[in-house]
Amino acid sequence: MGMYKRDELFIGGRWEGSAGSDRLQVISPTTEQVIGDVPAPTSDDVDRAVNSARRAFDGGPWPRMSVVERAAYLRRVVDHLTTHSDEATELQIDEMGGTRRFIEANVSAIPLLLDQVVRDAEQVPLTEVRRGTVGDVLVLHDPVGVVAGIVPWNSPLMAAMTKLVPSLLMGCPIVVKPAPESPLSGYALAEAVEAAQLPPGVVSILGGGLAVGEHLVSHPWVDMVTFTGSTLGGRSVAATCGVQLKRVACELGGKSAAIFMPDADLDRFVPVHLGNCIRNVGQICISLSRVLVPRERQDDLVERIVASLSAMRIGDPHDRDTDIGPLAAERQRARVEHYIKQGIDEGAVLALGGRRPAGMNRGWYVEPTLFRDVDNRMTVAREEIFGPVICVIPYQDLDEAVSIANDSDYGLFGSVYSDDLASATAIARRLETGTCAVNDGPPSGGGGPFGGWKQSGVGRERAPEGLLEYLETRSIAMPAGARVPDPVH
Repeated sequence: MGMYKRDELFIGGRWEGSAGSDRLQVISPTTEQVIGDVPAPTSDDVDRAVNSARRAFDGGPWPRMSVVERAAYLRRVVDHLTTHSDEATELQIDEMGGTRRFIEANVSAIPLLLDQVVRDAEQVPLTEVRRGTVGDVLVLHDPVGVVAGIVPWNSPLMAAMTKLVPSLLMGCPIVVKPAPESPLSGYALAEAVEAAQLPPGVVSILGGGLAVGEHLVSHPWVDMVTFTGSTLGGRSVAATCGVQLKRVACELGGKSAAIFMPDADLDRFVPVHLGNCIRNVGQICISLSRVLVPRERQDDLVERIVASLSAMRIGDPHDRDTDIGPLAAERQRARVEHYIKQGIDEGAVLALGGRRPAGMNRGWYVEPTLFRDVDNRMTVAREEIFGPVICVIPYQDLDEAVSIANDSDYGLFGSVYSDDLASATAIARRLETGTCAVNDGPPSGGGGPFGGWKQSGVGRERAPEGLLEYLETRSIAMPAGARVPDPVH
């Protein structure tokens, strides 16, 4: 692992020097050594990026292109990323410690993401003629304007693409801000955008910290903010956007519940569950960290989870056979260890883990940890830990299971397991979550809209509903008996 060093920022499609001299140093979660050094953007750099996007929106060709034309540019961006996928993968493993299998799966899914968003766009009519109360009404869905995309560190490249692709496809220039922990993969994305030769001003990518994000979100020429991150951060972003009456979409934290129904095949569904729980060391917003099981089946479930977690290999995330890598930051490990101690203090029974792995003196590692006999009122069952901590909560009947699952400040994801698909679906419909998977159904909406209830966010990503977030709706009313004249475009 060598030092990654860059001296310029990607502003409006061009490489430019920073207005300041400060640097972002990236520390490897695996070695705890500095492995990256890039410019730290200033407020002046943010201003240049937003001004460039404003010019691209107000007078450039991008908002005036067809969706098909924009998709062709995006295809070139994705093709370049695919060709250089090895570099994009290594940079993410280096900067945030994701395992090779996790990162490779995310990178390989980027072309599929673009394909799905383009298909979704076919279901979003940009121009409609409707029958009104008097005459015809012309309804238009126009690009909302300049977008700020705030990206988290836990899956930096895919998260950036979930902002960039729909924004650009709907005609909105975007300023993407990767997290300060993971700015390096942003350079791989910038190089792909540069290779695709998008018009000037359409894309800027500025990795930076809180001050950069606050200046970007509050900039008067930013028309919409799309944010993925913590609920605390989302509140701040939404408050700023509320004062300025600008559009905002926030995908925030979760404390998602999985319900094992009484007839669920544990051998079949425990591996499915762990795939949506312990992936990326539990650093995923949809982590199914609360596991609800009939009280009489708790021992059987715990036995299977312990066996599965014990078989996982903890090690260097660069190694292909590593299952569990480090947490992304030293503060994140401290947070996880704090919650583990609190769980023990509050009476949860530690069934596995709870410590740093023996013999691993470098890297921000924590063992996969399983609590059993958890009460839903305990802190470990209430607050998002964002680490490899699973809470098994026993229930008496399905009404209590639904009540426990819904007794949460969050409502992002959920899952229901049963050998009876109809019964599982009926329970899933009772859960207060933005999306829910039944049995081995895919997470994150499975191609449907994705987002949260309650403190898990506002707005939606993916599917036609996610694209509508980037469009402003207006109407033009015709006089009595009149029809909209051709052409309507």
